[in-house]
Amino acid sequence: VRAAAERIEQVVPAALPDGIVPEPDEPAEPSDLVVDGPVRLALRDVTVRWPGATTAAVDRVSLDLHPGEVVVLEGPSGAGKSTLVDALVRFVEHEGSYTLDGVEARSMHPDAVRARVGLVEQDPFVFDQSVRQNLLFARDTVTDAELTAVLDRVGLGPWVAGRGGLDAPVGERGGLLSGGQAHRLALARALLHAFPVLVLDEPTADVDPDLGDAVLRDLVGAARQAGRTVLVVSHVPVPADLVDRTLRMRDGRLVTDGAARSTR
Repeated sequence: VRAAAERIEQVVPAALPDGIVPEPDEPAEPSDLVVDGPVRLALRDVTVRWPGATTAAVDRVSLDLHPGEVVVLEGPSGAGKSTLVDALVRFVEHEGSYTLDGVEARSMHPDAVRARVGLVEQDPFVFDQSVRQNLLFARDTVTDAELTAVLDRVGLGPWVAGRGGLDAPVGERGGLLSGGQAHRLALARALLHAFPVLVLDEPTADVDPDLGDAVLRDLVGAARQAGRTVLVVSHVPVPADLVDRTLRMRDGRLVTDGAARSTR
């Protein structure tokens, strides 16, 4: 362990690179982490540059996410979609304006932003614990009945029941789960956390193409049923009947009819 720590220390920079959002020394106020009701998210001319990069990964993007709607952000790999997501959850700094209910995100504690904008990552982390414990990390006061209900909502109910119930193990880093099951479990965790804005980053990336639409329908349907604003980030087309709007990114910008644009 000591040798591994020494190797890590050799490659980790002594100072946080410019452009990465630092974690404050003081925790957020508990009241800032409590969110009652929907949240409106707005971007105006948001630009993101990774440390050391000369060009912008996200270039003057403007958009609004209205409470309760489902929006798809499409585009090829490298278009800037995941970088935009990293800015939404305050992993990276941005230029321009990013507000939540009119409050500039950079003026908020990062944890307060992340209490409002939840991310189900392309490769969601699953703890080497039971199904129950993986869900209790989101809200430790939840009952077994609520856990079973949220698992049913994301389409995992029959699988969990077949494995013996909530105490079924998921394996190291979710080794006993398929990619789709890991995404469903992560979404169940996010629904329990009750994020007003939920971002699904490439939710079908690890799913067999034949099952991709079914998984996506379950994920989006569960989030919509819970009243969340949903942003689905995908490099493959998403069935139009699942969403309210579809946006497309290319070379860091939103595009329409083949031309770059900024939506306002």
